[in-house]
Amino acid sequence: MAGSYPEFRWRDAELDDAALLSRLFIAGWRQTYAGLMPAALLDRLETSPHHDPSSWSRRLERRPPDRWTRILLAPDPVGFVWFGREEGRLPGYRGEIEKIYLLDSAQGRGLGRAALAASFQILEAESLSPVAIWVFDVNRRAQAFYRHLGGRPLGERALVFAEDGEEFWETAYGWPPGADLACG
Repeated sequence: MAGSYPEFRWRDAELDDAALLSRLFIAGWRQTYAGLMPAALLDRLETSPHHDPSSWSRRLERRPPDRWTRILLAPDPVGFVWFGREEGRLPGYRGEIEKIYLLDSAQGRGLGRAALAASFQILEAESLSPVAIWVFDVNRRAQAFYRHLGGRPLGERALVFAEDGEEFWETAYGWPPGADLACG
């Protein structure tokens, strides 16, 4: 769990973290999807109304009590996790990791696993388990990571990016209540 990783620290995101969350999201996407998604899509992220600081401000302002945004620190911000109630797309699943991004420079040290484990602990304590996460099929590294941690494929869906008309498939991975990611 989170305590097993001495480097793991996180904090709640505040309204004044909107620009930071936007930068972390864009950097995370560009690092993760370079060569896997069209360069034009990645180049436009900063001007997208879905990823700019004002979109993050809106998310943080309307945050319901069952939705958390935490910034990962090592010791400076290196990523974030946004998680909470599953929004009805996966019957039987009550919790969801909506987004988790960790900069390449911070990967391979157990921070992603620790952030997921800590998120799962909160979701379970709030009766929001079992837990699921959606991941793009082109992101084979993340899919292997989730399978290694015990995630099981639940289903697929297509997302279309309107600007390009590009369709990308996602697979949902799920964990049962009480999943122990430390043993994955």
